[in-house]
Amino acid sequence: MDRLPLALAADDERDHARDPRKLRISIAATNPCHVWDLAVELHRLGGLGAYYSGYPKWKLRQSGGMPLRSHSLRTLVTYAMYEKIPERFRPSNQTLFRWQDDGFDRWVARVLNPADFHHGIPGQCREAFRRAKDLGIRTILNHATGPAENLAALLKPEYERVGLPPAGSGGYDAGYLDRVEEESRLADYHCCASSIVRGQLTERGVQEGSVLVLPYGADPAVWHSTGRKSVRRVNDSLKILFAGQLSLRKGLRFLLTALETADRPDWSLDCAGPVLDETRKDRDAYRGRSPVRYLGPLAQADLATRMRESDVLVLPSLEEGFGLVVVQALACGLPCIVSSAVGAKDLIRHRENGSIFTSTDSVSLAEELEYWAGNPRPVSGVWSWREPANRLLAWSEKMLTATHDT
Repeated sequence: MDRLPLALAADDERDHARDPRKLRISIAATNPCHVWDLAVELHRLGGLGAYYSGYPKWKLRQSGGMPLRSHSLRTLVTYAMYEKIPERFRPSNQTLFRWQDDGFDRWVARVLNPADFHHGIPGQCREAFRRAKDLGIRTILNHATGPAENLAALLKPEYERVGLPPAGSGGYDAGYLDRVEEESRLADYHCCASSIVRGQLTERGVQEGSVLVLPYGADPAVWHSTGRKSVRRVNDSLKILFAGQLSLRKGLRFLLTALETADRPDWSLDCAGPVLDETRKDRDAYRGRSPVRYLGPLAQADLATRMRESDVLVLPSLEEGFGLVVVQALACGLPCIVSSAVGAKDLIRHRENGSIFTSTDSVSLAEELEYWAGNPRPVSGVWSWREPANRLLAWSEKMLTATHDT
């Protein structure tokens, strides 16, 4: 398993020395997910060829002079329909997002400029990868999660437990899965954020040597420990934070059960993020004495403040390709307790900057909460996007050299 220390290897701690022949990495994504922050940092380091966005330029935080191209009409229409039209009157989510992604992919294929590598997101890069092959560009399928089939299989029992159809089942029809399978065949390499996803990919036939594990970072302008509250005393109330969408996938019920097991009225739990109705049964069943507050979605700055005011972050997910809130919390000095199904466990040194407990084991989770209640301390480290970007540049130049030598 790739275990990434507070700083990466020595060669990655400093800005990667640029080759005289400028390396060009292009990236395409409909939405500004993790690859956007990576692209911004690549641009600062001089390694970004172009970024192709499905979002309009004015909605993106840019780095000066960034080579950015946007094709946003379908994305704007999709989200307008998704957010403003009642579900019974709009096309299915599958139809909407497939229409968005298909159009974006065809546009990228038409305008794709020469580069050394091109990163695409599963489900939206088949035509772009075909065009990249024609141009001699090496293709990289950049995974935010593991294969869709893994997600569906992991979550099926949870949805059956509450009497609901599996979430996202409409997005994983045969057409979508066939498209992603073809994108995988067209990919020269794969990039993912954790050893968990790497394992899922190799189980499905991807060669381990073609997978780069590249963890996420956090923007230090937002996620930092400056102004963090003083370390709590052992007898003070333990302030627990959950951050993310409150869905069955996030394992909220195991955290609530852990609080019932601990039976600590002096502890409290704040849940920041949209609350999905599918968790109502578990929320209503909670009988613990620790107060629980559901705060709803928070702006990034407000969430960062909440992290600096908390004592521990808990992410008890049943499936999590990485878990961006973990690296954000670590950047804010907040220890993180994560389940063994969370990819960001690669960053956790057990009982040093957080804890790892066995997924679905509420008793084990309660024990880790007890540990941090009795051993309060902040954590430290550098968690910006600079290290992942340098790591990607070093790996990319290594792959280019290997290709030229063969």
